[in-house]
Amino acid sequence: MFTITDKAIEELKNVLKGPDMPEEGAIRVFARSGGCCSTHQLGVEIADLSKTELKGEDFKGLKVLLDEDAREVADNATIDFYDHLENPGFRVLWQKQQDEGGCGCH
Repeated sequence: MFTITDKAIEELKNVLKGPDMPEEGAIRVFARSGGCCSTHQLGVEIADLSKTELKGEDFKGLKVLLDEDAREVADNATIDFYDHLENPGFRVLWQKQQDEGGCGCH
């Protein structure tokens, strides 16, 4: 199951309120290759709902478009906001699976 923490939702909503953001702004989550052990990673970007037919899922008032190819990759992932004075930012947390393969990345 894909989730977004309350802190990340709050911060993403603030980003979408910023200057030069689309009036019908949303967050798009997509898969990209090249992660640890050649697996896919998740990417996040700003999307404009007025330029797509997709409706998006609602996360406490935050519209999120989850690309079809990202659905499997996003399973057991959580987007979080790391609130640290020196290096704040968004990160993806993964719930470890019982059946981990031979990958040495953690």
